[in-house]
Amino acid sequence: MQTVKEHIAKKLVPQLRFKEFDGELVKCKLDDVVTFKSGGTPSKEKYSYWNGDIPWISAASMRGKYYSKSERTISEEGLKNGSKLALQGNLLLLVRGSMLYNKVPIGIAERDVAFNQDLKALIPNEKSDNEFLYQWFSAKQNFLLHKVTGTGIGAGKLDTDDLKSLKLNIPSLPEQQKIASFLSAVDEKIQQLTNKKELLEDYNKGVMQQVFSGQLRFKDENGNPYPDWEEKRLGDMLKIKATYGVVTAGNFQESGVRMIRGGDIKHGKVLSGSPFISEEKAIEYNRTKLIKNDIVISLVGYPGESAVIPSYLEGHNISRAVGLLRLKERTNGSFIVQFINSPIGRKIVLRPSAGSAQQVINLKDLNQLVTPYPSIEEQQKIATYLSSIDTKIEAINNQITQTQTFKKGLLQQLFI
Repeated sequence: MQTVKEHIAKKLVPQLRFKEFDGELVKCKLDDVVTFKSGGTPSKEKYSYWNGDIPWISAASMRGKYYSKSERTISEEGLKNGSKLALQGNLLLLVRGSMLYNKVPIGIAERDVAFNQDLKALIPNEKSDNEFLYQWFSAKQNFLLHKVTGTGIGAGKLDTDDLKSLKLNIPSLPEQQKIASFLSAVDEKIQQLTNKKELLEDYNKGVMQQVFSGQLRFKDENGNPYPDWEEKRLGDMLKIKATYGVVTAGNFQESGVRMIRGGDIKHGKVLSGSPFISEEKAIEYNRTKLIKNDIVISLVGYPGESAVIPSYLEGHNISRAVGLLRLKERTNGSFIVQFINSPIGRKIVLRPSAGSAQQVINLKDLNQLVTPYPSIEEQQKIATYLSSIDTKIEAINNQITQTQTFKKGLLQQLFI
């Protein structure tokens, strides 16, 4: 017996549809609804071909949905001698480049732009809407990634004939436009949230710069300034420990004691996903068994990423790629993490690893690093204020994730 989903798919009717539209979708090929156009690169030895007023789109310029700017521009002379023009509203698709192994970038020219030979311009005809086609490509990302083949020089490619023969099931032009308008509104919401997050992140960096350089100071409940900051070595503020044992994949299991790795520490938090070892194996790492308010810091991979250990991670442990910083008296763990993760703090913490092929933090060097040391009361105020900004950023990030998940669901239901 057919499922409802199978029956709908057989009839070429999407799962989700606007009520004013009915009937089956029309089968066609991509070549039936767009014209393909190739790009090019003017000679880079001809100065007169470059630095003009025409944006020249390459893989490096393909960020976001709309393309109107580029790091490089060409002149009218350069356009006539090696490149091609995509008109406003044309789609630009990357068909060659290492980026294709991870995603298939596509966007819409927001103005007339030139483009290089690694891209194809897709020019919609009267049967198709450019915004609808953009959303179709978004819905078919995984399918398109399986079409990518190697070039032999580390880059991926999408064959033009394969692209032309891609099968589409499309509704009438008015329905395409309705779908595109609805999904574009979701895109706009995601972009608004992304812009808001970026602004808040920039604000956070600016506040950190002012706080940890001493330009911005806090006052007590009576409005009086706190004492001047001292300078102390990290080793005077924290007891610094390392794990010397090695845990191999053969020791991992589905439950038990978590072993936090360097890559598990990001943006001031310990992420989920670290492996487990047995209680018996964990005895070997007893010297670095975690307690609440410990600080963990990544030593390799993402050196300098740090986080405060919450109560639910108490009793778990760290891998050899992580250092343990245990608080001494009159030191606030959140303040230390905020400082280490700040632009000023990262310059200080990462200084010992500068110049090496792979950045690695040496705990002996970390022990000797001189850092600012406000009173414990001001440390707490600084930590609370900066943590409140982090909470707002995380809330916006969650909204972005939820909206992206919502859109993914829409794409699955609107396109066959």
